[in-house]
Amino acid sequence: MRIQIFLLMGVLTSLTFACSSDGQMDEETRNQLVGKWEIKEAYRNGSLAESLEDLFFEFDENGQLSTNILGATTQTDYLFQGESIVQSAGDNGVEVSYDVENITDTSLVLTTVLRRYNFKFDLRKSKVGE
Repeated sequence: MRIQIFLLMGVLTSLTFACSSDGQMDEETRNQLVGKWEIKEAYRNGSLAESLEDLFFEFDENGQLSTNILGATTQTDYLFQGESIVQSAGDNGVEVSYDVENITDTSLVLTTVLRRYNFKFDLRKSKVGE
């Protein structure tokens, strides 16, 4: 029971920092998202996924996302929908929704479901010039 309460508190705290009171991502959070994010750790169905070690997301202020989440690097549009980032269907025809679990100036945690697998991405912001 204590573990469940602890997990619930963690989720609520994350949502408080990532979203405004109306369930929408606030402007500060949206601004923090802009930049290149590189994988620190990735989990597939709760297990560490070593094969995703070169994963990155790069969000620009004009709503463009470059990522290699589905293999080759692609560039698509993204938008905010409630507490999520939605990557539009690009050349591969796949629209992906990412839940922002936590974001700071230097770290980002995203979760999503891809091809029936639950993924959690622990990302670090790349320094300018890297």
